[in-house]
Amino acid sequence: MRVVLVRPPVVNLRNSPFGSTPGVPSNLAYLGGVLLAGGHSYLIVDSYGLAPHRFSAYKGRFEARGLLPPEAVSCIPPDVEMIGISCHCTLEHGMTLWLVAEAKKRFPDVPVVIGGYHTTFCYEPFLAAGADYVLQGEGEHRLPMLIDHLERGREFALDGIHSKGGCSRDRIPTVIPIEDMPFADFDSLPLDEYWSLHYAHGPVQTGRYLSMFTSRGCPYACAFCQTPRMWGGKWMAKSPRRVVDEMDYYALKHGVRDFHIQDENFSLSRSRSREFALELLARRRRYTYCFPSGIKAETVGYEELVLWRRSGCRYFALSPESGSPRVLDLMNKKVDLEHVFRVVSWCNELGIRVNCNFVLGFPGEESADRKLTYRYLRRLVRAGLDEVVTFMLTPLPETAVAGLMPEGLEYEDINFSPTWRDNYDLVTRARRWMYLQFFLLQALWHPGKLIRNLFCLFRRRFTMKGDMTAYRFLVDLWDRYPRRMLGESSRKAPVLEWRIPPDGTRT
Repeated sequence: MRVVLVRPPVVNLRNSPFGSTPGVPSNLAYLGGVLLAGGHSYLIVDSYGLAPHRFSAYKGRFEARGLLPPEAVSCIPPDVEMIGISCHCTLEHGMTLWLVAEAKKRFPDVPVVIGGYHTTFCYEPFLAAGADYVLQGEGEHRLPMLIDHLERGREFALDGIHSKGGCSRDRIPTVIPIEDMPFADFDSLPLDEYWSLHYAHGPVQTGRYLSMFTSRGCPYACAFCQTPRMWGGKWMAKSPRRVVDEMDYYALKHGVRDFHIQDENFSLSRSRSREFALELLARRRRYTYCFPSGIKAETVGYEELVLWRRSGCRYFALSPESGSPRVLDLMNKKVDLEHVFRVVSWCNELGIRVNCNFVLGFPGEESADRKLTYRYLRRLVRAGLDEVVTFMLTPLPETAVAGLMPEGLEYEDINFSPTWRDNYDLVTRARRWMYLQFFLLQALWHPGKLIRNLFCLFRRRFTMKGDMTAYRFLVDLWDRYPRRMLGESSRKAPVLEWRIPPDGTRT
């Protein structure tokens, strides 16, 4: 079957510094690898990657980056047999509905399938908009089953596959065996466009990088996180040898030596963490890697950090979330704050850049709790913390705090700046105070770090998300005004070609 995978444009609040930074969509690349291995031809219409410098107003308060749905759908070849649209987060909800409408208008007889993280928690609106199928959970498992069903009439358990008027039931959380999953196929993505941006979710140090995953799932159940519902509390990982084999494959095929490992919890197994670093050292690889989505501090010690540093680790994030033990209990967040402090100190000694994430505004948080968080932040800065990211609690569907969402709330309003929350102004002030303390104290206690970040900004070789975000802000200003006036952001999208299975048959 010939399958087109579509990524929506990136949607963010207008003029907000708290939007996410997009990178290479490895989720679609892994799905593409599975399709090729199954004998199917495919291509990716990456709405963002094909036009990353193009801004469009969207719903007044938002802006979209990339090709809008009519132009994205116009890139789909006429001989397509299935259209799959990825919807990763709530901000992409409306754009995905628009893509469904455009796809059905242009290809009324072609099945349209929606999948992605967001659809696991919200599938009915996409069926109502005209989608033929909505997948929950892991697409690498369910999309091939659906294709076999449509091509050969094979029966399959409708676990997490919803259809219009069809029999379906909610997904049973599973984590598919990933040790033997095909490697990601990045050939259908505009990698040169991404590399020319010099920014991504993780710090871009060498220009050429790729995102990958080595594990899936998380056994913890934080009250604000959708992961427990997504994975059912399970965790599965590739072996260290398999991970390094995959890195070698991308290095040979794409010439990359910088890897952004996007696992939700890479280091859950300490022995695996050590073996991964030892495997890199044994093969004498000179790669660099980072963990921009974060690791759990309690799962690493000094020994693991030394091995990581020797084998190329340059950055990771930690998530203490709060300096108040009472708030951590409310969050159901299992954190050893003293161990986080030790990890930050060790990283400062070893030269690994480290970021700490905090969440403000959790239900029940009081002024005294925020003061404990401020005090804890100051300790971390003194110990050598390189970066802080402070989030305002945004309730997500099917989490323990989902009840905070008012009725009638649009999905796009579930974002990093939930202005509809009663305590929005209070938490915004606390958020700004966190950043102000961090920058002032870092300049006082570790001025060399500030100078290094400025140097990285001008060289476009980033070691932290913060200096990379400052660079992205400058690029965005150029994209919105001079580049638009010069017409550089309006060039037509290229003609896309099918990726054909290795045996040469075009299904």
